[in-house]
Amino acid sequence: MTLKVDGDRLWSDLMTMAAIGATANGGSYRTSLSDADRDGRNLFVHWAKEAGLGITVDKIGNIFARREGQDPSLAPVMMGSHLDTQAPGGRFDGVLGVLAGLEVVRTLDRAGIRTRRAIEVVNWTNEEGARFPPGVVGSNLFAGRTTLETLYQTRDRAGIFMGDELKRIGYLGEAEVGQRPVDSYLELHIEQGPVLEAANVVIGAVTNTSCQGGGIIEILGENGHSQTTRMSKRRNALVGAARIIEAIETIGMAQEPHGMASATVIDILPNNRINIPHKAVVQFLTVHADPEGRDRILDAIEQAVVAIGRDNHFTTSFSRNPQRHKFDFPVELVELTERVAGQLGHSSMRLPTWTAHDALNMHVVCPTALIFLPCRDGISHSEFEWCEPQHATAGADVLANMVLDRAQRPDE
Repeated sequence: MTLKVDGDRLWSDLMTMAAIGATANGGSYRTSLSDADRDGRNLFVHWAKEAGLGITVDKIGNIFARREGQDPSLAPVMMGSHLDTQAPGGRFDGVLGVLAGLEVVRTLDRAGIRTRRAIEVVNWTNEEGARFPPGVVGSNLFAGRTTLETLYQTRDRAGIFMGDELKRIGYLGEAEVGQRPVDSYLELHIEQGPVLEAANVVIGAVTNTSCQGGGIIEILGENGHSQTTRMSKRRNALVGAARIIEAIETIGMAQEPHGMASATVIDILPNNRINIPHKAVVQFLTVHADPEGRDRILDAIEQAVVAIGRDNHFTTSFSRNPQRHKFDFPVELVELTERVAGQLGHSSMRLPTWTAHDALNMHVVCPTALIFLPCRDGISHSEFEWCEPQHATAGADVLANMVLDRAQRPDE
C-alpha cells in the first residue's frame, strides 16, 4: 500500500506555525524556550492530541507524541526535528520535519493502518542554539553525549539559565531523557544548500556527514580613552579581532567548494564608545568534506592568529571546540529513501549534509535517515528561506512510506 499525505493540510500547518513569532519579511522568530517557542510547542501538542497521540515531555523539554503500535514490546519508530528557529529564521528549517511527522500519523489513521511498532513524532529542544549555545542539545542529551546538569546551567546572553526557562514556559518535563530503545529515527529537512535545486531533483538521500569544527580566539590589548590616547600608543583589541576575522574569511574562501570557515560571534570589553576595547573574543566555525581538510583550516586560522598577535603587539589565545567527525548513514536507509522516492515518482540523488542536525546525534542510538528537500537558492537560517508546497508534500509522502516500511517490518 502506498500512502499519500494531505499536502494542503501540511501546508496549512506550516503557515499557521510560521505565524507564531512571524517577522515582517516573512520569517519566524522562535528562539528556544522563548514565549514564542512555548506557543509553538503548545500548538504542536494541541494538534497531536487532536490526532489521538499520547504526549510525553522529558526533563530537557523534548516532546514525544506517540501513536501506539500492535506490539508494545517493540521499540518505536521515531521521526521529527525541531520547532525553534534562528533569530530570525525561516518557516521550514526543522519545522517541516515535525509537522510532516504529525501529518504522517494522520495519514495512517485515515488509511486505517495500525502498525506493529509504535510511532513517535519528536520536537527536540534547542536544536538551533541561537539563544542557548551550542545547538542540538535535546537530541545530544537523549544520545547520552552531555549531562542534564550541564544544560540546566547553560546561560543565554542575558544570563538566564536554560533550566529556569524550561520551568517558566511549562516544559520542564518529568520523563528521563533517553535511556530507552528506539528502532529507527527518520528526519525530513530542507537541504540548506543549492545542490538539489540546481540538479532539479526533489528528494535527497543523505549518505554521510561532513567534518565540522570551530574554536574560540581571545585577543588582549590595552584599555584607554578613545579620544585622548595617541593613535601610535593604542592596542585596540577590536582592531586585532577585525584583522583576524578578515583572515578567517580569506582562509574560508580558499577552501571552496570543499570547505568553509566563518567568524560568527564577537564579544568585546568594555564595549562602550568612549573606551578603547582591551579584550575581544571571536568564535568561528569550519566545515570540510574530509578531516584532513578541516584540520588544515584550523591550523591556518591558528597560524594567522599567532602572526596577527605578534605583528600588532596583542596577546592572543586559540582553542579548538570538540570536533564533529564524519560518519556514514546506514546504506539500507539510504536505499530505502531512494526506493520509496522512485515508487512515488520522485527524482532522487545521494548527497552529504554539511551541517548538524538532530539525526547526527541519533545515529549513535539507532539506525538513522536524513531526507532532504530543495530550498530556493539554497537559502536557510533566513527570513527568505522557502520550500515549494509540492516539495513539502513529496517529502512527507516519502517520509510516510519509509515510516510504514520500518514500523511494519518483521522481527529481526
